[in-house]
Order: sequence, then structure tokens, then C-alpha cells
Amino acid sequence: MRARSWFLLAPALLLAMPALAEADKGGKAPPARAEKPKDPKAKEEKKPAEAELGTEVMVLHATNSGKGIDSAIGNMPELKKPPFSSYDSYALLSKTRLPLSKDDKTMTLPNGRVLKTKLLEVMPDKQHLRISASINQPKGKTFLPLLEVKAKVGQAFIVAGQSYKGGILVLVIRVVK
Repeated sequence: MRARSWFLLAPALLLAMPALAEADKGGKAPPARAEKPKDPKAKEEKKPAEAELGTEVMVLHATNSGKGIDSAIGNMPELKKPPFSSYDSYALLSKTRLPLSKDDKTMTLPNGRVLKTKLLEVMPDKQHLRISASINQPKGKTFLPLLEVKAKVGQAFIVAGQSYKGGILVLVIRVVK
């Protein structure tokens, strides 16, 4: 039972680690701005930059069926390390690109729950951004409460622990342009 509890906590820990590391460095997020651009063109210029950002979501099914790691997943050394190494088989169920915007973007998972992502802020270097992610059961409890993550373009986060067909679902969320 203790191992199962770890997988329920692992999503929050894995998603929160980059933000916690930033907090340890004494970094503070800049205050949110509610000001509107004075020039209408300035507003239009922000939309294309935002529109090119997205999240690539790979939904994996982890089991102990002895089949190994699906070659369609690619090289993911994290799956061979704890806590993910407690499963010996990973199958790719889907690979979806969601646009990343200031509006919530949702994706229904194979178990009926809903992944929601949202762009909170693009950092000045345009390579780092803050996003929020949550997993909810429609009209039910929240599996993964709303978390904020500071991510670099190309960086992946792994969320795992939802029971599914004799194993668990593992979500690999990567920020992409």
C-alpha cells in the first residue's frame, strides 16, 4: 500500500520540483499585470507568439505484462528509474498536441478524467514559461489539483498514478514550440 501512495504523491512532487527549486534560489515570480496595451497592434503581436506554444501530451499505460517499453515512446531513461521502474511495460496510448494559451485547454484521458493546461506567463527570455496543469474527474473529485510549473521549452514533466486497466496511466507533458 505504501508504494501505491507514492504514485499518488509523485505527480505533485514531479510537477512542483522545478517551481520549488526556483523558490529555493530566492527567485520570486513577477507580479501579475492587468494593464492593457495602449497600441492595438501590440495586442495582435502577442497572439502569434502565444499561438506557437503548445504542450505535447503522451499518454502511456504502465503495467507489469513483460512487454517492455513501446518503441513509439522513444528514449525515456526516466521510465527505467524509480518510481517508474516498478512497471516493466509501457505502451503508448496517444500522443496529442494541445495549444498553450491563456484559456484553459482540455484533453479527455482514457479513464474519463480531464487534463487541463493553461499558459500563465511567458518569461522575458521566451524560452521559459509558467503553466498550470490539473487532472479532474468530470463532476467529481480532483485527482491532481491545480499546480503551477516553471518550464523550459522542450522540458518534459511526468504525472503518474491514475489506475487504468490493471496498471496506471503515465502522462508525459512536454512544452513545445
